[in-house]
Amino acid sequence: MRDDILMQFSILFGSIGVTISIFFSVLLMIRKEAARSNLFLAIYLLAFGLRIGKSLFHNYFEIPPTLRIYILSILFCIGPSIWLFTKYLVYPKGKKVFREGLHYLLFIVMLPICWFIPNNGSLAFILFYNATILHMLGYTLYTFYWLQKAQRGENIKLNSQVTRWLQAFLVVNMITIIGYFLISQEIIPFYLGLAFLYSIVVVIFSAWGLKIPQLFSAPSEKYQASHLSIDQSAQLFIKLKHLMEVEKVYLDSSLSLAKLSQQVNASPKEVSQAINQVEQLNYAQFISKFRVEEAKRLLKSPSHRPFKISAIAYDSGFNSISSFNLLFKKHTKLTAKEFRDGENPSSMPKT
Repeated sequence: MRDDILMQFSILFGSIGVTISIFFSVLLMIRKEAARSNLFLAIYLLAFGLRIGKSLFHNYFEIPPTLRIYILSILFCIGPSIWLFTKYLVYPKGKKVFREGLHYLLFIVMLPICWFIPNNGSLAFILFYNATILHMLGYTLYTFYWLQKAQRGENIKLNSQVTRWLQAFLVVNMITIIGYFLISQEIIPFYLGLAFLYSIVVVIFSAWGLKIPQLFSAPSEKYQASHLSIDQSAQLFIKLKHLMEVEKVYLDSSLSLAKLSQQVNASPKEVSQAINQVEQLNYAQFISKFRVEEAKRLLKSPSHRPFKISAIAYDSGFNSISSFNLLFKKHTKLTAKEFRDGENPSSMPKT
């Protein structure tokens, strides 16, 4: 009786996940002015949703073996969709959409011939089934590796909320695919377990993703007319970061966007674009971040303990005490005095 209740609950909860998955897939496809990455996320949701829906439906009605094979072949869309979703989320203005369609070539090839594969546990079926799993896992592992490498190389810098969501999305996909394999091999003897797991993932990540507008929105058209490409913006930002971290030009209280632009041989618009696209900050926010960090360093330095807070503010590049107090409180949630006196939680030793 308990097994029957568990099965009914899994079917019910799994149906919720499939419904949400297909609903969001359609919504992402028809949404106007959406990010290009949404198309690939929609394909991913539709492909996985159909696969899980087949498992649930098959518990009540006999699905012809040929149709089951066709639905299984859709799994060859999942890996490429994960990769292309991530790629276009990182580089939203990529130009090679047609060529990216080649990642779906295996699905296109298999779709008209997969009905030859008998769905009866034969060697051909086992090879086909395992190929779908390896295909999904291989793409997901590569995508996770590519994202980590790109971030270490400072070629990209996503919004921190988007980054956390994306990293968790990739990790959970790896876990889900491995779970899928274990269930298919009956190492985990719970056939509907995948539907249950998938529904949990869809519900959690949908709720989480809806709190991050940048995740599904089209990139800002503010710099649409600019000749500066994404890669050029990244290279320009590396120069800017060198000026900040090594030469500490932010200590100049008279530093302006025009003056900073001259130091990197770029126009003010290009510098503003590079900062905005890489850091998602404007010029003033970008400079104040470094000045606040410098002030924090000086406030905690024993050699600057005798200095007045106003002196430290000026030494950090601020040209007024009022702006220093406002920005320091905004960045640290503390006043400079509270920070110096050791009330900053981040400065406390970890236990």
